[in-house]
Amino acid sequence: MGEAVNDLRTLKYVAEIARRLAKMLSRTCYQMLVYLLEMTAVEADSLAAERDPDRHDESNPPRN
Repeated sequence: MGEAVNDLRTLKYVAEIARRLAKMLSRTCYQMLVYLLEMTAVEADSLAAERDPDRHDESNPPRN
């Protein structure tokens, strides 16, 4: 991801798009791809949180 990793907006965008794709594909037989997209979203959120630990993102509550 290069310089994009340092951009919080890009990381949030990646997480949002990955979650949307995972939701769309969750109704199909592509479960491994869904899992990969979900983990991508989690990793992007994690990287964004590392870059800005003071952010409070209520739009994505913790998942169980």
